[in-house]
Amino acid sequence: MRRMVAALALLACLVFTGCGKEGGVSGAIEFRAQLVRAGGCSFTAEVTADFGDEVYAFTLQCESDADGTTDITIIQPETLAGITATVTDSGGQITYDGMAVDFGLLASGDVIPAAAPAIVVSCWGQEYIESAGPEEGLERVTYTKGFDDKQLTADTWFENGVPICAELCYNGQRILKLTITDFQFRA
Repeated sequence: MRRMVAALALLACLVFTGCGKEGGVSGAIEFRAQLVRAGGCSFTAEVTADFGDEVYAFTLQCESDADGTTDITIIQPETLAGITATVTDSGGQITYDGMAVDFGLLASGDVIPAAAPAIVVSCWGQEYIESAGPEEGLERVTYTKGFDDKQLTADTWFENGVPICAELCYNGQRILKLTITDFQFRA
C-alpha cells in the first residue's frame, strides 16, 4: 500500500512539474495564478492577421479583467485609431463615435482578428495547458481552446515570466500573431 501511495505521489509530482524538466508547466501555472491574483492585465499587442492571400497588421491597447472581459482600443493604423471594442466570452461590441456593432468571437471557424488579445488572455487564465518548456532561451506554453472543428491552439512565448509573443493557430495553420509589449499585471 505504501508503495502504491508513493508511486501515485511521484506520478502527480511529475505531471504537475512537466516531467521534471527545467520549466515544465509550473511556470505557466504560476503565471496563471499571478494573473488571477492581480485581477487581470494590460498590454500592447501588434497583431498580424494572415488571410492567406493578404496579411494585415494593426496595434491594439488591451485591458483584461479576471472575469474574461477585455477592452481593446485600436492604436494603429491611424485611420482606425480610437475605435474601441469590449470582448467577453459570449461575444463583443465595437464602439465608434457612440455607435455600436455586435460581433461574435468565431464565424465558421475563423477568428475575428480584433478578438485575438481576448482569446489569448482567456487561454492564459483558464484554458487547457497542453505543453510547456524551454525554446531558444524563452519559455513556450501551448494552450488549447475549444474542441473538434472549433479548436484553437495558442502558443505563448514568455521571457522572465512575462508574455512577449503569442500565435493563434487553426487547423495547424497560424492565423494570428501577437507581439506583446508593455505587459503589466493589474494593480
